[in-house]
Amino acid sequence: MADLLATVLSKLGGRLQSLGRRRALSAFPGTVRVAGYQVTELKPLGGYRQPGVTKAGRLSFAGLCDGRKVKVYSAFSTAQVALRLAVQKHSFPGCAFPQIIATDGLLIVEAWVEGEAVASLPDAQRLEAADAVSSFLISVQTDPALLALAREYAGSFCYLNDYLLKRLGVWRYWDEVGTFIQQWSGEYQALQSAEVIPHFLSHPDLSAANLIRERETGRWVIIDNELLGVGPGWILDAQNSLLKSEIPLSLGEISVPRSFVERTWRLRQLGSALDADDFIRAASLCRPD
Repeated sequence: MADLLATVLSKLGGRLQSLGRRRALSAFPGTVRVAGYQVTELKPLGGYRQPGVTKAGRLSFAGLCDGRKVKVYSAFSTAQVALRLAVQKHSFPGCAFPQIIATDGLLIVEAWVEGEAVASLPDAQRLEAADAVSSFLISVQTDPALLALAREYAGSFCYLNDYLLKRLGVWRYWDEVGTFIQQWSGEYQALQSAEVIPHFLSHPDLSAANLIRERETGRWVIIDNELLGVGPGWILDAQNSLLKSEIPLSLGEISVPRSFVERTWRLRQLGSALDADDFIRAASLCRPD
């Protein structure tokens, strides 16, 4: 019992110490310069493990640029930055993206969106937001301009390969996790070779916290865009979104095996369980169907 109590107190002390560090870093020293623009008065965003760094390992800060509040974050690749710029030029049904103020290599500065997140709004407005997200997810599969954009920026960032798999990191050496990855990868490669899953523009972070009703215009603005990409990741976009739909929105003759969608969702849950140090749940997610 004494050993158990000591362990609990040690973990609690570590969490309190981490909380103290986050409070101390609510104002961050220094600045970030992007294409001649200087972002000052930096404040860390995200920070599941470390203030100012997202789960995807991206820099993420709020700050001031030329007297206005902004968000500055790092991208996965220069191609993802180019994709974000291309998306900015497109008009989406029901949704919009924050104004881009500056980009430079792997950094993007977006205007801060003042308003209320869907999570804090009444039910009627939540339904409006759900309609906007549905329209967005359908448009990426049907709009000729977005289909062309997906072809042009293929390889810029793939949610499945460049995030879900990579976040597992060294855990792939755990036998259960390694076996699960091997099975998932085998099915994935087979479906890719058979060209069963088309590649669309994908946004896997359309949650109720990331969709803002902009106070000035009333439009819905998508504020967290670090995982914007192109690839087969769209099969999880609806389930990742505020819609919480278990079936991916799909049209026409697109038919992705349900078993693969479910296994890919487990891949996502596996990463979350390992991030949370929930190893019992991680092991259960790795068990054969």
